[in-house]
Amino acid sequence: MTTGELAVVGLGLVAPGVRGPEGALDPAREAVPGWFRPEVALPSRGYRRLPDACKYLLAASRLAVGDAGDRFAKTERNLRAAAVAVNNTGAALLEELDHIIMRDGAEEMSPSSSPFIAMSSFASRLSMEHDITGFNLTVNSPVTAGLEALGTAARAVAAGRARAVLVCAVEEALSPAQATGPRSEVGAAVLQCEPVAGGDAGYGTCRTRGAFLDPAAAARDVAAVLGPLAGADPPGRIDAVLDDSAVGTAVARWLDGLSGCDVVLVPSPAQAGCLVPLRRALGLFAQEHPAPTRRAVLAASAQGTLAWADLTVTPRRAGEPDARTEPKARA
Repeated sequence: MTTGELAVVGLGLVAPGVRGPEGALDPAREAVPGWFRPEVALPSRGYRRLPDACKYLLAASRLAVGDAGDRFAKTERNLRAAAVAVNNTGAALLEELDHIIMRDGAEEMSPSSSPFIAMSSFASRLSMEHDITGFNLTVNSPVTAGLEALGTAARAVAAGRARAVLVCAVEEALSPAQATGPRSEVGAAVLQCEPVAGGDAGYGTCRTRGAFLDPAAAARDVAAVLGPLAGADPPGRIDAVLDDSAVGTAVARWLDGLSGCDVVLVPSPAQAGCLVPLRRALGLFAQEHPAPTRRAVLAASAQGTLAWADLTVTPRRAGEPDARTEPKARA
């Protein structure tokens, strides 16, 4: 399924060891204690007792909205929206809350963190932060949810349900008891997206597509599924977020035979969240190019879901201002 086209006008990233969108393509770093300073990222009152993942999300959204010149606040409240991708987000918190209930009773649960026992609370808190009354939607799936959130935003904009959408992916580290490997995704990536209108594309434009590759027949069916997904004219670079499952292995082999483009393989752990693919898209938009440049991000899960984001990056050179302007008046 193909979605409509979106313009990306603001970028926000919160991740360990990364100073901004220009570092989004750097290898993920370990989340050492103190890497995130909420008193700096969220200096106002009312944030201290929120779950860490919620703080990452709100901080990254502030960066994206500010990066776009505060045009989000100038859009009518009922035409503002949010699509938030989560997967491991809140898993460690839920484990902690379960232990509190079993050990001390439900009355000892924190009133500021207990609402987040529902995954939709992260998107709801984001809506409160930015006075969103259009809609907020939570997309929950391994690996592909961030790119699927882009597709959700594109469909909403095409249907006239929104004119400014915060497309987000947020993850928090798994607890030591939950983690089966050394790496957990941590942080948040946010893209402010709008309709493509009047030549104002900001950082560029994107289209997303999705498909399913049956894990039991991945080696046999990969060409038939990925061929239409990539299209007849693949971009010059594809960033592929893949694990070592049957699906990931089949996709990697198919990409290896693809000519005319540079394939960047990004390893995905077995307990993958959904942050890395959207972070890759954000990083590709942040790159500087002297001419319009096509890029793509491909994400595949062991369960067989595939998501493809086709990006056209707006020309920008070092030292040039970004091509972002005020929102157009509605007729």
